[in-house]
Amino acid sequence: MMVKLVFRGLAAHRARLLLSVVAVVAGVAFVSGTLIFSATLSRSFDRAFDDLGRGTDTVVRARQSFRTGPGERAAPRPVPASALAAVRRAPGVAKAEGVITGFAAAVDRQGRIAGAEPQTGVAWSGDRDLSLTRLTAGAPPRAPDEVAMDATTARDARYRVGDRVTVALRSGTRTFRLTGLFRVGDSALGSSISMTAFAPDAAPRLLGQRPGTYERIVVHADGGVTQERLRDAVAAVLPPGVEAVTGAEAAAEQAGPLKDIIKIMRTFLLVFALIAVFVGSFIIFNTFAMLVGGRVRELALLRAVGASRGQVTRSILGEAAVVGLAGSTLGLAAGAVVALGLARLMTLVTGGEELPFGPLALPASAVLAAYLVGTPVALAAAFVPARRAARIPPVAALREDAAPPRPLRRRVLGGCAVLAVGGILAAAGLAGDGTSGLTLAGTGAALLFAGVVVVSPALSRPVARVLARPFARFGGGAGRMGARNAVRDPRQTSATASALTIGLALIATVSIIVQSLAASVDRQLEAALTADYQVTGRSQVTPVEAGAAAAVGRVPGVRAAIPVRTARFRLEGAVQAATAGSPGELLAHFRLPLQEGSAAVRGEDLLVGRSVARDRGWRIGGTLPGEYQDGTRRTFRIAGIYADRPALTPSAPTVIIDWAGYRAHDPDAPIERIEVTVAGARRAALESALAPWPNLELKDRAQVKDDAAGEIDLFLTLVLGLLVLSVLVAALGIVNTLALAVTERTREIGLLRAVGTQRRQLRRMIRYEAVVVSLFGAVLGVGTGSVLGVVLQKAIAGGEDGMEVLAVPYGRLALCVAAAAAIGVVAAVWPAARAARLDILQAIATD
Repeated sequence: MMVKLVFRGLAAHRARLLLSVVAVVAGVAFVSGTLIFSATLSRSFDRAFDDLGRGTDTVVRARQSFRTGPGERAAPRPVPASALAAVRRAPGVAKAEGVITGFAAAVDRQGRIAGAEPQTGVAWSGDRDLSLTRLTAGAPPRAPDEVAMDATTARDARYRVGDRVTVALRSGTRTFRLTGLFRVGDSALGSSISMTAFAPDAAPRLLGQRPGTYERIVVHADGGVTQERLRDAVAAVLPPGVEAVTGAEAAAEQAGPLKDIIKIMRTFLLVFALIAVFVGSFIIFNTFAMLVGGRVRELALLRAVGASRGQVTRSILGEAAVVGLAGSTLGLAAGAVVALGLARLMTLVTGGEELPFGPLALPASAVLAAYLVGTPVALAAAFVPARRAARIPPVAALREDAAPPRPLRRRVLGGCAVLAVGGILAAAGLAGDGTSGLTLAGTGAALLFAGVVVVSPALSRPVARVLARPFARFGGGAGRMGARNAVRDPRQTSATASALTIGLALIATVSIIVQSLAASVDRQLEAALTADYQVTGRSQVTPVEAGAAAAVGRVPGVRAAIPVRTARFRLEGAVQAATAGSPGELLAHFRLPLQEGSAAVRGEDLLVGRSVARDRGWRIGGTLPGEYQDGTRRTFRIAGIYADRPALTPSAPTVIIDWAGYRAHDPDAPIERIEVTVAGARRAALESALAPWPNLELKDRAQVKDDAAGEIDLFLTLVLGLLVLSVLVAALGIVNTLALAVTERTREIGLLRAVGTQRRQLRRMIRYEAVVVSLFGAVLGVGTGSVLGVVLQKAIAGGEDGMEVLAVPYGRLALCVAAAAAIGVVAAVWPAARAARLDILQAIATD
């Protein structure tokens, strides 16, 4: 019986519940779409690395005491060529080859680097078991002046077989004859790899491989020999300092950093998906609250004919369950579209390069999340209205008038208590420092926001009245009626606006934090940039050659061209990054005054910044056990402490080690950039000196700051774009509330039409009401978000490298308020048109 009642209730109110279903669909689609996106991307990379490693059963490489993290430049230690002969003699080895790789990038006819990052050069090998190259046109390179290129890069650079092509190498640019085109492997990832192949005899010299060494050795097994068995057999013949791993282990290590990035992306996106779900729950709550309010007599009659409170509660929750299930199912289907959209959105992060996104994968986690998010959220949002419905007495069926509104006193008192606790915690966080202070301030900010949402019904009437005055004054009778409708029910106005309040509060908070971050970084860079120019790679993985520093240093008017190398070694069990160079030169260039010790250091002597020494508890003369990447164990000594400049984006060294001693353990340590100071040298002369390296960029101070600001703006754009979904869901809530309000006021609207109100005036009345409600949500959201943003900025500003500048983007916040008004206008279109189409006599006859 109750099941029939549930479905009859759904059928009777299907139009009113439709937008609640849409709200569930929006949230679930974002959640399931994120999981589908990450699973598809992860599977695509798995298949790609399996393909790239197919045929390689064992990899021989130099043993390293630690590996670099994602995005860190590092040259692998080479393997002695003598190991290849020993590997080939090992039992179970069918064939083995030494691999030579390095930087090589095709340069198009306009002098620009072509192809996707990273650009790789290899020695040509036609062995399909041990090489990725699959010749598709032409012939392999055989002479020193010949080259083959992947077909995708050749197409982008508009090169054909037989053309003379320019290739950028670490030693500069050279011209070759293009003899052939090839594809890289057989997976989708192959089209995203830019590769250039040289003749095997010429490759070591062109790619900068040290004589008598390989980057690694790849081994293919005899039939029936497992990878583990082959690995053990090969390992037994290797010299000290060289290790063997299975092909599967090597592929997993290559894929590991990418999978970590995918997990971070998934978590990042899920946060915004859950925000959208949370915002959607307000719509469901408001919908069922209004439906219960409009079905008092119906529910009272159920009680009168014998339905228990539990049955009434279950009937409302049953309707919510159907809404949740329908929304979850449709949301799961829509998640596939969202996944494709996310793949396109991520091209903003990758600089326009498309991800290797294959056919969509539907993981079990996406299906479970769809139903474990959508349905429980719908039930939770409908629980309070369902309990209220159960408390309706049977005698209410005999009443003609509506029940009096419940007082707001208890809600206001509870909200004020939450605000008080939040204010105390925020103040304590601002008074404290470090992580504990930030945690207190963040908790306090969250409670302040929750308190505002709780007391918002009490605020809605006075604030909405102020916002409605212009419409009441200049909008005529329609404006006055719309203004009165907006303040008629404070709870309904607050519940409708709350979803918009949450979305805009988050946008305002993020905008202030990111704007303050950008202003702080700009100020810190202004103080920290000591070079007139910086020479950097065009991307984080593009190498910077020492020869470029020498070429720039020879330009007349250049005072110094200092390569900034990154050194890595294990210190007290953790990997420590340092700047390798001439300690005295680095201190002088970066204007870092030595406070203790001496700059005349060598070997394992370290100079450390004051903030690092304080955080790590290091003192002058202290010794620390450590290990270089090549496995050499040494005892490091703190030889000097200097006054450093902690910053959000550090540009000055925090730890310095002498390059003369470090290079013996890592001779190919990467150069992050070249710091250039001039005394009259012109930019054109510097660019001319760098002409052989089109993979490098020359940036002045303004460009360095603009690049930092651009990265921050990209992050802000991405975050705001994801938060817009919650605002759109909030707009659906306004549409839903207005549509339900039109249904509730059917008789009232009929009477207005009977006394002469025109359809145009009726539409304007509903439009004014929608705008006032939207503006209330915007003012409350932007105001609360601004306060939270300021509180969090002050808390973050507490540290030495904190966000020291408060910057409020007034223009963006004003745009949020204006956008809210526009949302109100658009949201009112369908409810207003529906109200205007009501038949006058039927509307008046409605109960």
